[in-house]
Amino acid sequence: MKKIILAILIPLFFMGCISSGVTVKVNKDGSGEIIQTFKIKRDFVGFLSMSDEPTDPNLIDREALELTAKSMGEGVSFVKVEPMSENSPYAGYIAYFKFKDISAIKVSASPSTSPEAASEENNDWVSFDFDKGATSKLTMYLSGMIDDDTNESSGSEDGGEMEASADEGLGDQLKDIYKDMHYWMTFEFNGKITDTNASFVDGSKITIFDMNFEKIVENDELFKKVTNDDPGSMKEYKDELATAGVFIDDQDEITVSFK
Repeated sequence: MKKIILAILIPLFFMGCISSGVTVKVNKDGSGEIIQTFKIKRDFVGFLSMSDEPTDPNLIDREALELTAKSMGEGVSFVKVEPMSENSPYAGYIAYFKFKDISAIKVSASPSTSPEAASEENNDWVSFDFDKGATSKLTMYLSGMIDDDTNESSGSEDGGEMEASADEGLGDQLKDIYKDMHYWMTFEFNGKITDTNASFVDGSKITIFDMNFEKIVENDELFKKVTNDDPGSMKEYKDELATAGVFIDDQDEITVSFK
């Protein structure tokens, strides 16, 4: 999932303060719920809003969330949004959407924090086919999130600077930047999974990716690989990542049967 990984590895000082992800809950009739989480350290809210005084302290824009619902397809509606607790070091929100037929929608893990962002064309959509029955079957198409044809790197220039910084004893500072980053996409099924080719299954939950950098920074060798290698090569050591509790399922098609 090179596009997702590239999005994670660039603008360190900015991206390092953000956590975001999406969980899709699927019922046996193909309906369900989408839960989108967006969190940013409160000290960085002004940077993201491009203003010292953002309109909403948690960057909640209901117009953007309504547009996000429309962009996800027919039968998707915005239900509610919950702000982060005032006592939390993070600003942000958890937004809830519902859908009638998962085969008619598409989902992105990227949050929409403004009407402009919600209106932008997304290339990392996941689309679906759904067969309803005594045992229902969901097929996820993730090819939009995978891009192996480009040889882009996290940047020999950026990567080199990061490696040089580490050599100069600044590796711990880089870890401080990365440690709060967390990006994920998961699916939860209202029923028992009977068959799937997904790589990471826990009961009725499937993880497409879960990039928790707090787990990566604890492993010096793995941290160096992630911050200096070509992002596309991360799947070459995805087993090492999985051992550390960081999951990437790089298949372009995943099927799940459940009842």
